[in-house]
Amino acid sequence: MTRILSSVVGLGLAVVLTACAATPVSNGAAPRGTSTKSDPASSSSKALPHSGAPSVADPLPESALPADPCQAFTRPQIVEALGEDAPEGERDDIATGPWCSWQDSTTGAAVFVNYITATREGLSNLYRNTKPGAAVWREISSVGGFPAVAFKTHEDESSCSVTVGLADEYTVAVVLAPSRAKQGDVDACALSERMAGTLVDNLRGRAGR
Repeated sequence: MTRILSSVVGLGLAVVLTACAATPVSNGAAPRGTSTKSDPASSSSKALPHSGAPSVADPLPESALPADPCQAFTRPQIVEALGEDAPEGERDDIATGPWCSWQDSTTGAAVFVNYITATREGLSNLYRNTKPGAAVWREISSVGGFPAVAFKTHEDESSCSVTVGLADEYTVAVVLAPSRAKQGDVDACALSERMAGTLVDNLRGRAGR
């Protein structure tokens, strides 16, 4: 994934998209995923959900996910989020699953999406690995009918990650980072939650629901 050198509007020094730690670039806006190691034996020995994560009552099949994560949103949806000069998405395949970023180097605004399909633990991974160290942790009862969590690892982060459990085994994570001009004046978690809702609506449509 190409990293854009502009102001940091990513997820701080150690935001985790489930098992995925976001690494901001110096003066940049691109949280890049790197997997955290877990013990496969201990992971596989636990029934899902675990660690206090909610169960997904009516899971969405993974076939609803576009093969290219940069197709997760329509062009009009990205333009609505970032403005008429919104860049095209840039794909990367990281340890947790397919990733796409849309980053406006001029305004600092950005959208990130990650299909977290590799861990096979869904929200349980997030509850076990991220909740204990999160500075902000908001459980969301429903994003488009699915349980979700909004979180930050540091109070002063300008961005907020929303991770939605589409099944007990996998999730999607969404970040809508506000522009530099709006940082501090908007609720970053609410922005990301709305963008996550748009994504879930898109996926439900693909699944014929």
